[in-house]
Amino acid sequence: MANFVDGELDQDYHWVEALLLSAADQGQGTILGLPPAGRAGIRRVSRAQAEEFERRLTQAYRDRSAMLVRYATRKVGDQGRGEDAVQRAFEKILRRHRQDSPEITNLDAYLLTAVCNEVNRELRVVIPDRQAHAAAESADQSELASPRPDVSTQVADALALRAALAELPPREREAVVIRLQWQLSVTEAAEVMQLSTGAIKRYTSDGLRRLRERLGAA
Repeated sequence: MANFVDGELDQDYHWVEALLLSAADQGQGTILGLPPAGRAGIRRVSRAQAEEFERRLTQAYRDRSAMLVRYATRKVGDQGRGEDAVQRAFEKILRRHRQDSPEITNLDAYLLTAVCNEVNRELRVVIPDRQAHAAAESADQSELASPRPDVSTQVADALALRAALAELPPREREAVVIRLQWQLSVTEAAEVMQLSTGAIKRYTSDGLRRLRERLGAA
């Protein structure tokens, strides 16, 4: 079983984290809140269900936007940019649902995916600016950064990662992605999944163990 000390990942599992982060960097982050690929087709919803979804989305904005803005701000380093990313995420979800309403199994997790995607788009602008600023301040700054482990030989391609994630039980899959790929704290993950912090740690540990077995075999 994967072990956590105060929410930190056991050293033996850092390569799994690196693999998930690498996939997200390449725009292959896992979409949470929808039926996993290969599990079920996307079921279209009725108009009444769509109207109910809009009510739920409005309530989720009231309940979750502050937490999502804190997360986005921490990632992009600017509250204004963080607020913009969250606002765009909600607007895109609403627009997509009005055009082509998919089945959503976990609205909070789906919201998080949308926000993370907007954060990544924002970082494509922010990170080059930060790097240029850091280089101007110190030519040695780049030597302080710790490169991620090379995981290119661990798995043949991103399809193996997606297949392994799809085989996890839904709670374990969400916990692993939220904690490792989207880099939320245990407390933030508990808020998104509406579970206790102890449950988050347990689901993450169990999911990592299963994921490592599948990826190791691949």
